[in-house]
Amino acid sequence: MKNVSAYSHIVEKEIQQHKIEARKILDKFEQKFNKGSLVVAHHFNQVSSDLIRLVKHELEAAGFKPEFIGNRPNGHIVLRVSLIQSAMMCN
Repeated sequence: MKNVSAYSHIVEKEIQQHKIEARKILDKFEQKFNKGSLVVAHHFNQVSSDLIRLVKHELEAAGFKPEFIGNRPNGHIVLRVSLIQSAMMCN
């Protein structure tokens, strides 16, 4: 069996793709907040848990309090962010 480092190019490519997808999702959150929305949700359908973790981490690093709603058998998960709840957590 090859060493795991022999597969690093595959891992790097996948991580880069996750970062691109995460940026698209985060941009949608930002656009909706800039338009005055107090609560924004994103629906994930059968996506990698690594992508979900990356988006959650980026939101938390920016001071938001993301929460997950539902984990249905078909892979549907909703990521919800409330500006009010996030602001209350910061104080």
